[in-house]
Amino acid sequence: MNAKLHLVRASAVLAAVASLAGTTAAVAPTAASAAGTKCANKSISIKPEEGPNIHIPVKAITVEGGVSCAEAYKVIAGGLEGKQVSGWKTAIGKFEAPEGLVPEIAKKGSKKIKFAVQGG
Repeated sequence: MNAKLHLVRASAVLAAVASLAGTTAAVAPTAASAAGTKCANKSISIKPEEGPNIHIPVKAITVEGGVSCAEAYKVIAGGLEGKQVSGWKTAIGKFEAPEGLVPEIAKKGSKKIKFAVQGG
């Protein structure tokens, strides 16, 4: 009888542990996506009205809300050229950027792109 009680108790403990592990697995991706995804630094080429192209280094690029890195590069290039991509708004950001760079943020609904460029 005592062995049967231990077996039932062990089964209950295993079920509880499995339940907790499932809950952790379900919550972890949500927390990770809220933190954002980092994209590679990029040098974006801008064509001024006169003269040769200007290459502007963009660093600390982070995307949130389902934005791809490719879309982020297009939005950043549009903002730097003064030709905003439809629906996106760019402003000075309030996050920590590498020394000597200005933090900027582009938003479109729940989508966000954070990046840093050289101020001037």
